[in-house]
Amino acid sequence: MKICKNCYREFDEREEDPLNPIDELGKIFLEVTGETNVMDYCPECREELGLVNVAGFNN
Repeated sequence: MKICKNCYREFDEREEDPLNPIDELGKIFLEVTGETNVMDYCPECREELGLVNVAGFNN
């Protein structure tokens, strides 16, 4: 179990959905912004970041 850097909830990184395009957008956003390890964020937070970027808002 890991702790999310954003929401501080525990999550299991093995429960990730590899076919989720919004999650992938969140990962891309975190990589581009220079985050050290994208996998330190839970899937829900990565999805949220992906949705914010799709909507065109800066987080």
